[in-house]
Amino acid sequence: MNPNALEVKAQQRGWKVISEHDSAGPMFTLVRDDWEIWVAFAGDIPDSATLRKPGTTEHRRLPLRDIGMWVRRDPHEMSRFAIGDHVTVAGRHGIVTDIRLGVSRLKKHAEKIRLVITYEDGGTGSPYSDQAARVMVKS
Repeated sequence: MNPNALEVKAQQRGWKVISEHDSAGPMFTLVRDDWEIWVAFAGDIPDSATLRKPGTTEHRRLPLRDIGMWVRRDPHEMSRFAIGDHVTVAGRHGIVTDIRLGVSRLKKHAEKIRLVITYEDGGTGSPYSDQAARVMVKS
């Protein structure tokens, strides 16, 4: 994805685009809700990218092939949960420890958002975000 295509696609999908430029090429910071994607280009080719998910301050390396899949995800689906949220899934209570793209093995494209949940009664799960409900925790 070239810089112009990324900027247009991001704006169409509701991302705020902050652009900078250095001697290697353009750099974009895309912000939507509590999500942040940073992409640096070498000329017109993506060179490196990071992703910061809601509920964390940590930026993690983002595979270049995944940039477009994250940019195109539904904003309502992405904004439903943050890392650290208390949730319930089919009667089991747990905490969101990660948020990932569900990927179709047959079609090799991103599907819905998946949550990684550590359950209070033991074990982990990876349900789609629409299968979980946020639980209000009393302080």
